[in-house]
Amino acid sequence: MRILKRFLTTDRNGRVVSGKTERLTDGPGGTHLTERRVAVRCPSCTRWLTDVSEYRGRCDYCRRRVCCVHCDAKCAACSRRLCGDCRRGFIGRVRATVCPICLVRLRRRQLAEDRLMVQQIAFQRSMARRREWTRIQALRFQAAREQARGRLAVVREINRIKLALARMVNGRRRIR
Repeated sequence: MRILKRFLTTDRNGRVVSGKTERLTDGPGGTHLTERRVAVRCPSCTRWLTDVSEYRGRCDYCRRRVCCVHCDAKCAACSRRLCGDCRRGFIGRVRATVCPICLVRLRRRQLAEDRLMVQQIAFQRSMARRREWTRIQALRFQAAREQARGRLAVVREINRIKLALARMVNGRRRIR
């Protein structure tokens, strides 16, 4: 006598996800129970799936592959469900898993930010050069002022000495 029981787990579309077969045989040596389990592989990551709840649905980008719990990913920018083939990595300020559309957008944005940063660095360099040039000109003007002050002091001293000598000469002439 043979008794065969079959338990199948199917998804919404009627596809068999997993199956369990029990075979009960009665022979001369007694009763024998044989169990056999069958599972389906995930089309994206090829892992064995034994439960319908492990399926997550189709990829929102390509609409071709079915994702499971293990290979399901979400785009960090737009929250689309992505399969293993469609997800991309982006390394910028933050590392993230993104879809191809968001990857292009993020790269454009990063390129624009890089250009802006280069422009800001160039502006800061030109401002530093201008500040340095202004400081050098101020030092040159200060040195010229100091030289003029020194010359003026020398001329004043010479004039003071001449005046003193003239007074001395004039004073002697008066006495005589």
